[in-house]
Formats: sequence, structure tokens, C-alpha cells
Amino acid sequence: MSLIRFALPTVALLAFLFGADAVQAGGPPAYEQAFVLGQTVTINAIEVPQVANERALADFYQVVYPIDWAARGLNPQCQPCDHDGQGIDFIDFHDHVLDSMPSSPGHGEFSPLWKVFLVIPAYDFITGSSTTHSNLDVSNAFAAVLPATSETAVDALLAERLPDGAPVAVEVDIHHYFVCAVGGKGAGR
Repeated sequence: MSLIRFALPTVALLAFLFGADAVQAGGPPAYEQAFVLGQTVTINAIEVPQVANERALADFYQVVYPIDWAARGLNPQCQPCDHDGQGIDFIDFHDHVLDSMPSSPGHGEFSPLWKVFLVIPAYDFITGSSTTHSNLDVSNAFAAVLPATSETAVDALLAERLPDGAPVAVEVDIHHYFVCAVGGKGAGR
């Protein structure tokens, strides 16, 4: 009887802390590479319920490569990583960039909860068609600054403009976050 009294609340607490999907999925967390402050680290991602206070979240950028990345000889960290489970599309070829990590807190920004922002080439099918520039212009300008290996580099990419003043990249808040531990380059392998 005491085992049941202990086990039931424990399972309920685990389901609350880690989310029903994580409890059902089981298995080890996913390990992937990411950039932070210009260096490559290994991270693990654990899905959690989406109820955190916005001020408790650190920034996690998923920098999507141009559609023609392979022809350009570019090498994204994910080739592909289908994080959303919607099937492989151009968003699945990307780098991960963290705004901070424990050993370098970034002015108190570090949090194990990471809010995901997509940084996507500003193609006309995303921003609307243009008569003053082409998707190739966007790809050329975007590819010229890859890889973006720090939050500063991501900010610079988002500030880039084409000659007509149009953005090279757009940031999309996908309203999702996860728990992420940061390790050295070979962690979890």
C-alpha cells in the first residue's frame, strides 16, 4: 500500500515536470551540436509542458540554411533534423545557436529553458513577392554570413539588408521551448 502511495504521486509529478509526450516517448534525450559564443558544443533536448514565464527563457536560434545550401558547399549542423515531425522540408537543414551557456552566463541570461526562434531566409514565399530582388539575391546574402556561430552573429544576420532595403532574414517565434543541457563537443556521444 505504501508503495502505491509513493508511486502514484511520483508518476504524476514526473508527468507534470516532463510533459506527457516525454513520459510516453521514453528513451534517452536527443543529442545535437550547437554553436554558442563561436564554439561548438553538444546539447540535449527534453520536451516539457509549455507553461513557463517568458522571462525565464533563454534564446535558442534555429538558423535555417538557404534552399540551395548543398550546391553552395555549405554544411549545416542538421542535415536534416525533423524537429517538428512534419516531414523533411527546407527548415530541417539548419544550425542551432544558443545565446548563453553555464560557464559563460552572458550577463545572467543563461537558463536551462530554451525558447525557439527560427531564423529563415526572407524568401518571397515567406515575406511576399518582390519586384526589386529575387530569392537568389536572398540566398546569396544569407549564405555569405554563414555559419552564424553566436547570438551576435544571428543579430547581425537579422540586421542584414538587400540593396533595396528588404531583409535578408526573418525571425519567427514558434512559441515553443524545451529543457536543454549544454556539454562539451563530445558530450552524450
